[in-house]
Amino acid sequence: MNFFSILMLIIAISFLYYVIRSINKNSFLFANAALWLVVGIVLILFSLFPSIPNFLATLFGFQLTSNFLLFLAVFLLILLAFTQSIQLSKQKTQITALIQELSMMRSKEKEQSKDDK
Repeated sequence: MNFFSILMLIIAISFLYYVIRSINKNSFLFANAALWLVVGIVLILFSLFPSIPNFLATLFGFQLTSNFLLFLAVFLLILLAFTQSIQLSKQKTQITALIQELSMMRSKEKEQSKDDK
């Protein structure tokens, strides 16, 4: 193993440790962290077996392994942005529904307090 592989392995293990620690501290939901756990495991595999990204790059028709890894990183980030956009849209819909429900409850309370007087 060369210096770069060892450095990549240390960084990947540290990254995986940080993600798992964040899950245990409840500062990161497991559903959101699952993708990062997979990324950490893939990084460890790529650092232990550098022939895997070379093989995959050749398999998918990339001339350079670095081009394949860059493509993979961009694809992962686009996928992450898309899933977060979906989550954000759902949360905005839920917030709107909660605000409407709260407004109706407050309106009913005001009507009841007027009727009681």
